[in-house]
Parts: sequence; C-alpha cells; structure tokens
Amino acid sequence: MIFSNWFSPSKTGHQLNSKTIYEDLYPEIVKRLDQNETVSQIIEWLKQEATNAYSLRTGKTPTIGSLNNSAGRWNQFIAVSLLCEIAIDIYKSQGKCVAVFSIENSSIAANHNNRISSSFLRLFDPTEFSYGNSLNYIEKFKYKIFFPSPDYIIAVIENTNLIPDVFSLLKKQSQDPGNLGLYLLLKEKLKAKEIKAVVSLKTSNRPDRRYQPSYEAAMIKAIGYRTKHNWKYYMVASELSKADKRLFDTAISPHGIALGINSNLVDGVYLYERKSDLFKLMNDALQ
Repeated sequence: MIFSNWFSPSKTGHQLNSKTIYEDLYPEIVKRLDQNETVSQIIEWLKQEATNAYSLRTGKTPTIGSLNNSAGRWNQFIAVSLLCEIAIDIYKSQGKCVAVFSIENSSIAANHNNRISSSFLRLFDPTEFSYGNSLNYIEKFKYKIFFPSPDYIIAVIENTNLIPDVFSLLKKQSQDPGNLGLYLLLKEKLKAKEIKAVVSLKTSNRPDRRYQPSYEAAMIKAIGYRTKHNWKYYMVASELSKADKRLFDTAISPHGIALGINSNLVDGVYLYERKSDLFKLMNDALQ
C-alpha cells in the first residue's frame, strides 16, 4: 500500500518523509523488534519499503543520499522508542520517573537580554542561576555560551506535579520519537541535579563530523565541572570505527588539560542493535 504523504515534492523530484514513514510502519517495527530482529535489519526493511513505494509512485528510485539520511533518522527514532520503553518500565517497576527527550536546535538569540542561545541551558529553571544555586557560577556569561544542541537528554524528574504528564508524553514519544512535547513541558523547569546524562546518537560518525559531538561534550563537561554537576556524556552508534573508539574512549576534556587533571571527555561508548543493548546505557546514566 502506498501512502501519498510518504513523499513531498522537491527540486529534484520527491523527497522521503522519513518521520511519516516511521509512524505509519511503527506497529510492524514493534513486531519485528519483539521477534528479535536487529536494528540494522529493520532499517534495511524500511529502506526497501520506502524504495518500493517511491518506485510505484514516481517510476524512479530514491537517491542514495535520501535513503541514507532517512536511515539515520530511523536509527535515532528506534533508539528513542526503545529508551522510552525502558524508562516506562523503570517507572512501573521502581517508581522512578525518567525522562528521555530531544531538544530544539540552539540558535543565536538576536536579543541576548531576553533569551539564552543554548537550548541545553534553556532547560533549567531560571532560579537555578540565582545566587546560592549551583548554576550561579555561569550566570554572568550564560548569554555567551554557544554550542549545538545534543541529541538527547536523560533526566530524573523530582517534581511530582510533572510526573503524570511526563509519563503520558513518554508513551506518546515512543510512537512519535520526533515529538518535542517533553522538551516543551520541561523547558525552564528542571533543576540542574535532575539532568543525569547527555546522549549523542548516530548511525555512524563520519570523519568530517566526528568532532562535533566532541565539542558538545567539551562544553557540557566544562559547565558541569564548574557548577559541580557530574553530567555524563555518552556516545551511541550502530557502527564505530577503530578511530571512533580510540577517540571517544581516550579523549581528555579541554578543561582537564587546563587544570592538569585526567578528566574523560566521554563517559561511555555503546553499540546498539537491540533493546537489550540500551539497558546498560540507562543503568549507567542513573547510577
């Protein structure tokens, strides 16, 4: 069956709407995960389904670049769906409310007096920057802190008033991983201590983009060190080269060089193909 909303007109013909394709095929994705198919196998199946539908609709095949871009998003969507399921299981079994969510892209604010540019810093309750609270150490230059938004945040929610909405949005996000509902709910409400980990989630790390997550990690680690918060930074990928592993396993944080201490840039590197591969990530984040 061809869904017309799987494709949108573009300058080169039609582009794949990867999010819509994922949502429409989500029930089958869940079934395949339950049958212990690997993420790679499921992504190959998604690519084939999209290619078949595209060919029947246009008489052509989608470009390799379009398929690869979609595959990268599907990889992220599946991981987020699985992390949401794990978080829901933790809440049911332990009563601990864990939120896993993406955040909006950072953008340089036109008027820095009214808006912090970093979407990561916009997560925090403004009172966290006031005198006597830990983020007060960076209050005077919070408008000068710029770095790309990390892929995902893992937080433990302590505000009991927020927990019912968090739990509801987790269930929604498991089916709609691109949804920003949790970020919009938690924006400017979190305490710094509620953040447990930041996650960089990639299909693979292209050499020309390998240092982008390293820069994100460096900024987050520096802020965490200065404000006395042990925020962890994790790399998750379906593929890791020897160079990736060496970099992420051994790299030192820039502030560690300045201080003369051996402070790891990345706290853990995880390969994932199944839901079980993400249990260790979540357990490590919550310790």
